[in-house]
Amino acid sequence: MNLVLERIENTISRYSMIPAGIRLGVAVSGGADSVFLLHFLAARGGAALTVLHVNHGLRGEESEKDCAFVRDLAEQMGLPFVVHRAGAVSGNLEQFCRRERMAFFASVMTDGLVERVATGHTASDQAETVLMRLLRGAGTTGLRGVLPVTGEGLVRPLLAVRREEVRDWLRERGLAWREDASNDSDAFLRNRVRARLLPVMRELAPEVDGALARVAELAGLDEDYWRKEAGVALDRCARQDGPALVIDRRGLATMHPALLLRVMRMALERVFGGLRRLDLAHVERVAELAVGASGEGTVEVPGGRAVRSMDWMRIEAGAARTGDVDLALPVPGEGIMGGKLVRIWLEADGGYTEGEPTSLEWERLRPPLRLRTWRAGDRFRPVGETVERPVKELFAGSRVPSWERHLWPMITDSDGIVWMYRFGAAASAAADSGSRIRLRVLCDTVFSK
Repeated sequence: MNLVLERIENTISRYSMIPAGIRLGVAVSGGADSVFLLHFLAARGGAALTVLHVNHGLRGEESEKDCAFVRDLAEQMGLPFVVHRAGAVSGNLEQFCRRERMAFFASVMTDGLVERVATGHTASDQAETVLMRLLRGAGTTGLRGVLPVTGEGLVRPLLAVRREEVRDWLRERGLAWREDASNDSDAFLRNRVRARLLPVMRELAPEVDGALARVAELAGLDEDYWRKEAGVALDRCARQDGPALVIDRRGLATMHPALLLRVMRMALERVFGGLRRLDLAHVERVAELAVGASGEGTVEVPGGRAVRSMDWMRIEAGAARTGDVDLALPVPGEGIMGGKLVRIWLEADGGYTEGEPTSLEWERLRPPLRLRTWRAGDRFRPVGETVERPVKELFAGSRVPSWERHLWPMITDSDGIVWMYRFGAAASAAADSGSRIRLRVLCDTVFSK
């Protein structure tokens, strides 16, 4: 059994899991793996341990017995004990339980009680996880399986030892653990993989657990490399637009599909803060939108959307925008729309000057004035043009992306549009050297949309 402990030490050292003197939480369910982990870490020393237990309450009295067992074990070992009682189950049971555990671990780290949390995942868990994800069609990101160290502060020291090795070690020392009857239920895919699929695979290849662990390790190496490449590629063709991300899709057109999918995945991850509700199908649909022949389109994904307009694609979180905005605009006055502050005032002296601020001839206007957004069917004739044109056509000719159009500031009077951001005054309302009273319009950017 010394070889078992040596493999654990090598894992801890390889990934720098447990720095000397660290405050380390140990997640203990009462099962063999977590009990072994607690005994190993306590005997190893070098860290201030706190026992953490999540009582999901799913098995009634048995769950309470699990909690009491772990509490007694912590007391016998002279270690602090912290329990979290989960709330009512909602949605998928396995996902709910995982969220409860992760939230609990995050809270004890945020509160400073511990700096990292060690969990008892073994090589057997890794083999099951890789197979489950393979059955679900995962790529190399999923085939990494259970990570040795996560960005959330979790560490898994037991990934180089098998479940049976752990149990043998406990039996040799007469150490007890709790059995969870739900591990025998066919209701969960993991249990079916453990009880049906892996035994057959072990008959064909006795070292299949190690082989699957190696697959996970190689997939992790590949993902580390590709993630760096994807970050560089995304930074070359993307810019932040407030909380959204705007991508120049011309930088995507020649990418290899393997890199393209990872770039799109990273872009979604940046905007949404994670990918919990997204799967490979969502990423593929966004990638197809980015490089497809059509210049316009939208892909809705959980939590937001990707919008394609000409040479750009915008990925944004939140609900879809609906309706237009229409504000009264007194003279003098101001209003904010689409991240732009529009101010207007009257001038009767000082002579006529071209350029910003724009000048409209007051005597040609028919108040009241309003500051509003573009509507389907709007038409406008800028200075220098002889006919009115659809505003949508002006946007397209000036390469205005579709997501900027919905809050594009314009001023109207009773007859129609007299001023538009970037397009200036309407030909019918523009001031000239003979204008006696001018309405001055100044538009400044105040924040990103």
